[in-house]
Amino acid sequence: MNNKNKCKSLGLAVAVAMGISSMPAQASYELGPVQLDGFIRQHMSWNLDEPIGPGGPMDAKGDMSMNRTTLQLEWNAALTDDVAFIGVARAVREQTTSYGGDLNSGGAFGNQGPRDYYDEEELREAYLDIFLTDRVQLKLGKQQVAWGESDFFQALDMIHGFDYRWRSFLEPANEDLRKPLIMANAIIDIPEADGQLQLLYRPGWDNDDQIGNSYDIEGGRWSNAPYKTVDFPGATPYSYDHPDADTDDATYGIRWNGTYNDLGYSLAYLRTFNPDPVMNANPAFANASAFNGAYTSNQATTFGEVIFPTIDVLGFTLNGYSEAGDFVWSTEFAYIKDAPFNVGDSNGAFAPGDCKTVLDGFCGIEQSDVLRTMFRIDKNLAFTQDLLGTEKPAFFSTQLFNTWVLDHQDGMKLLVGQPENRKEHSSLLTFILGTSYMNGRVTPELVTGFDLTYGGGFAVPSVTYTVGDHWRIKGELDLFFDDGAQRNFGDMQAQDSSLFGWFKGNDQAAVTVTYQF
Repeated sequence: MNNKNKCKSLGLAVAVAMGISSMPAQASYELGPVQLDGFIRQHMSWNLDEPIGPGGPMDAKGDMSMNRTTLQLEWNAALTDDVAFIGVARAVREQTTSYGGDLNSGGAFGNQGPRDYYDEEELREAYLDIFLTDRVQLKLGKQQVAWGESDFFQALDMIHGFDYRWRSFLEPANEDLRKPLIMANAIIDIPEADGQLQLLYRPGWDNDDQIGNSYDIEGGRWSNAPYKTVDFPGATPYSYDHPDADTDDATYGIRWNGTYNDLGYSLAYLRTFNPDPVMNANPAFANASAFNGAYTSNQATTFGEVIFPTIDVLGFTLNGYSEAGDFVWSTEFAYIKDAPFNVGDSNGAFAPGDCKTVLDGFCGIEQSDVLRTMFRIDKNLAFTQDLLGTEKPAFFSTQLFNTWVLDHQDGMKLLVGQPENRKEHSSLLTFILGTSYMNGRVTPELVTGFDLTYGGGFAVPSVTYTVGDHWRIKGELDLFFDDGAQRNFGDMQAQDSSLFGWFKGNDQAAVTVTYQF
């Protein structure tokens, strides 16, 4: 097998081990020129620990936390020999569990109930796929575009935001969490240079909430400890009209993706919105400077506003095969110009003069250039056949992420509202081990991650059982470990809190049943 084919084979193994690719449909429905596929999926989870709210543990261990039904339809309609209409539609319904009802009665979800918060009907993708020539492909409409080489924690994959509210970062299929956007996407093959040029333009026609990452700040099942039941947007609403974070502004990007000898590489520039939200503090309350002098929400009633400032990103990726080590490696660099960070320490009261806030990080937004890097190794482990009795070599992958805040300042917060200061360098390390039995019908895997800087991490052991051509059943445990600090509502300055410490009390057992057609 040549080097390029080895890269492709291990790349497919990554997708299979992570569950990133959908279960292959064994039969598609042909309706004339239309090919129809899709799936019905049931997500269920139960608390393995006591979720933590403002008053402490909530006595909800063992309660069902999620009972979610998803229907997704995917179609490809050939309009002519060179034009197709591609679409993906999804409908989600959640049963209100007793735990969800308790969160809601405690104040979660604002004026919504759990079903209003989690249910959705969405035309996720709808675009024309046009082959203008044998070298030029044009995609017009609502779609997804993934850049970069990483899983779990994105370095360069910043074209879209992700919706982490219902499953946090644990859902392995990025395309199910990614927020599609209305774009013009041109792909131009240039075989003379062994490469491909991609041009993206987003005119700003999307709904406001399609921009940036959505986290559970409404007090739901994936809100941070100790904030279960606390609905932050009631006092700190989202603002999509800030002059430096206006979701109606156009964004765009350009990428060259090519090969040189046995190396694959890409160079990219992207104008986009900062993936993570930041808090623009209300100067009337915190005596802070509003971001670039602008505050757009009601100053009489709001403590701050959640915004997604625009940023510029320069990216570079490289991948290849090491014959000496028999593994595929890849690396990724993302240089972010003027990334925003919340700053400021609390002292428990508002007061004139220097900024003083109840919550850490409410003293304004400072900007810094940031360099994010990722290095990854994917390898097949033959010894597992003798050691674990696997039917083929197990798949192993490890990724090391690093974030370097180039213009680091004291008082930059890891998360707004919590005391731990952001360090100049921070690193995350993840591992994936995927095995296979019974001709691939039973596939155990273990996914783990460690915060090498702030402490804590996660472990997700799982087993997937494929039944026939259409059914797949997956059972897993979602386990978190932190730095041991106890986080108490209203006493957040007393204890530092690691990134994964905010998942304290969120251990889950989960079952996913999928029927794909």
